[in-house]
Amino acid sequence: MSKYQQKPYTAEEKRKAIETYSEKIQYSSRYSNEEWEYRHVIIPKQLVKYVPPGVCPEDVWRGLGIRQSPGWEMYMRHEPHVLLFRRPKDYDSLHQPFSQVMGARAMNVAGGKK
Repeated sequence: MSKYQQKPYTAEEKRKAIETYSEKIQYSSRYSNEEWEYRHVIIPKQLVKYVPPGVCPEDVWRGLGIRQSPGWEMYMRHEPHVLLFRRPKDYDSLHQPFSQVMGARAMNVAGGKK
């Protein structure tokens, strides 16, 4: 079996592994340049076999138990267990947090009264 092929596993095995190891996921501090905000996420080696090769879409990495605020995209893997993420540096200023958006909607529905 080549290093790019994964051993088969059941959905139950994956669920149990994520349940067991997701609390051990490590998140770096954020760092940035002029354009992007970055962070890296280190997943426990026990979860690596559940990560497909290459860059993963958001639903896949969130399905592994990785928790991040909106706007992050995986753009590279440094090592099989180190996933690199980025988002536009001004993401928070351009996209209000969900709680603020819902608060504004509730106020609009109530005719300006909360």
